[in-house]
Amino acid sequence: MEGTGRSVPPHFDHVKIYFLQKGQSEGRAKEFYDHYQSRNWRNVKGTTLSNWKSTAWEWILKLQLKSNGNS
Repeated sequence: MEGTGRSVPPHFDHVKIYFLQKGQSEGRAKEFYDHYQSRNWRNVKGTTLSNWKSTAWEWILKLQLKSNGNS
C-alpha cells in the first residue's frame, strides 16, 4: 500500500507530507528525497530501504540534534 513507508521508492508528495507532519519544511523533505533518490533508495550497506519512513525519522532526528548544537 502506498504512503505507508514500505513503498520504495516513495512518491515525493508522500515524503513531503510526512516531513510536514513532523514539523519540517518541504525543503528538508526535498533534501531527503534527492539524497536517497541519488542512492537508488539504498542504505550505506547497499541494501534497499525496507521502510523509508523509519529512515526519514532518523534523518529528522539528526537535523534536530544538529540544530540544537548536539552534533
